[in-house]
Amino acid sequence: MNLAQLFMLFIVYSFMGWVGEVIYCSIPEKHFINRGFLHGPVCPVYGCGGLLVVFCLIPFKDTWIPLFFAAMFVTTVLEYFTSWIMEILFHNRWWDYSQYKLNINGRVCLLNSLIFGAARMLALHFVHPPVKWLICQIKSPYIEIASGVLFVWFTTDLILTVRTLKLFNKKLEELKEFSTTLTEKFKGEIWFKYDSAVDMFKSLREQAKLDASPVLGVLTERLDSLNKKYKSSLRLLKAFPRMQSKRYSEQLEHIRFQVKLEIELKKEALKMKYAEKKGAAYQPLSKDEIIKKLEDQTKAADCSK
Repeated sequence: MNLAQLFMLFIVYSFMGWVGEVIYCSIPEKHFINRGFLHGPVCPVYGCGGLLVVFCLIPFKDTWIPLFFAAMFVTTVLEYFTSWIMEILFHNRWWDYSQYKLNINGRVCLLNSLIFGAARMLALHFVHPPVKWLICQIKSPYIEIASGVLFVWFTTDLILTVRTLKLFNKKLEELKEFSTTLTEKFKGEIWFKYDSAVDMFKSLREQAKLDASPVLGVLTERLDSLNKKYKSSLRLLKAFPRMQSKRYSEQLEHIRFQVKLEIELKKEALKMKYAEKKGAAYQPLSKDEIIKKLEDQTKAADCSK
């Protein structure tokens, strides 16, 4: 296969991996999740994994059990180093398997390795031959044109995603600086809670309601402004709900809380519209009631750990 055909194969496997991830993650959550690092419907790690299995495991292609273990090993190593490299580049851990048994540093776990091994084994036997045949049917120059267009799209998507990530980390840094400012100003105050960023910002809002101080008003407006800036990164937060930040863990938890709040507010609005269409009475939860519900859920989750 030439370079254009190999890139097409990479895109096909990246798309298949994206479909698998979407199904795997959306079914338990009961709603669609665009489970991908990029904006488009591709997961590059699956494309790399597919090419590695296809071209590195040729000696095992006519077997089943040896191929399964070899594919499991290759994909596990790839997932581990992908997690490690992405953490170094972006200072975030994108997935965490610490809650699963037999995991290695939370980057890989036995369950996923077994699934990947079985999937790659079946793909090499039943998926790769027809996919390769179809790609090889696309003659020159059409294969070069198609792969060129896809390459431009893929590269553009990658650049935009990296830019979004850099902006996201900048927003986290701004939130951390804001947290430091609040701590320096109010640490001695009885009302100020600084156990976490979520508690800190909540106590600021509550005090601002009781005290019409211009300083508190300005700080609350600043917090509102910072909260609006995370929305460009909303897709990534939904796609990677277990994302962890090495530098800004508390600030990331605050943003994650804001995402949950926005989702719940939208749900209440939809319930209200549905009730109006049916002519039924429905009293939506207020923002404060939703915040209380989310806080109770967070406490319950912490206690169950």
